[in-house]
Amino acid sequence: MSGPLTVEKLRRRRWLMFWLSLPLALLGIFWGFTFLSLAPTAQAAIDAFDSGDYLTSEDLSSSLLSHNVVETYLPYFNRGDAYAADRYYGPATEDFERALELAPMEKKCDVRLNLALTWERFGDIYVQLGYYQGAVLLYEAGQAVLDDAGEECDPPQQQNNLNESQDRLDQKKNDAENQRDQQQQQQQQGDGTDPLEQQLQELQAQQQQAAQEKADQEAGDRGAESGGAYTDKPW
Repeated sequence: MSGPLTVEKLRRRRWLMFWLSLPLALLGIFWGFTFLSLAPTAQAAIDAFDSGDYLTSEDLSSSLLSHNVVETYLPYFNRGDAYAADRYYGPATEDFERALELAPMEKKCDVRLNLALTWERFGDIYVQLGYYQGAVLLYEAGQAVLDDAGEECDPPQQQNNLNESQDRLDQKKNDAENQRDQQQQQQQQGDGTDPLEQQLQELQAQQQQAAQEKADQEAGDRGAESGGAYTDKPW
C-alpha cells in the first residue's frame, strides 16, 4: 500500500504524464503544420497551371501526393491536368486513373471526363501525324472510360457533359476510321505503278515507319515542345 502523495511523488507523476503525452503533442503539431501548408501549396499549383507554368504545377502537385490525407485524389487530379496541358499524355492518363480510384463519388465524374478528354487529345495527335489506326485505338480508350460511368455522372449537368464527350469521340473515331481506310486503299492502288514511283513509295513508307516508331516512343516521354494550348475542363 502506497503512502500519501508527497510533493516529490506529484512532481514525478507530472513528469511522467509530460513524457507520455509529448509524442502525441509533437505529432499533432506536425500534422497541424502539414495541413496548414497544404492549401497554399495546392493554390500555388493551380495558379501555376492558370499562368501556363505547367512544369511548376506538376512539381507542386507531386509534393502533395504523400501528405494530402483528406483529399487524396486531388494532387493526382491537378498533376494530371498539368501533364495533359503540357501534352504529356501518358503520365496524365496514369494520374487521372489513380485519381478516379481515390476520388469521392461526387468528384468521380469530373475525373472521368478529364481522363476521357486526355485520351481524345492523344488521339488527335495521332490523326495529325497520319497514324489513323493508332488514333482509333486511343479514341476507343476514351469511349471505354465514358461507357464505364455510373451514378456519379447522373446529375443533369454531368450527364450533358458525358453525352457531349461521347458524341465527340464517336465522330472522331468514325473520321479516323474513314481516313485509315482511304489510306489503305491508296497504298493498295500504288501496287501497279512504275518501278521509279514504286521506289519512291517504298522510301516514303520507310520514312513513315521511322516517324511512327519515334512517335510511339515519344508518346510516353515529354516532347521537345511543351506548353501547348489545352482545352478547358468540360464541366
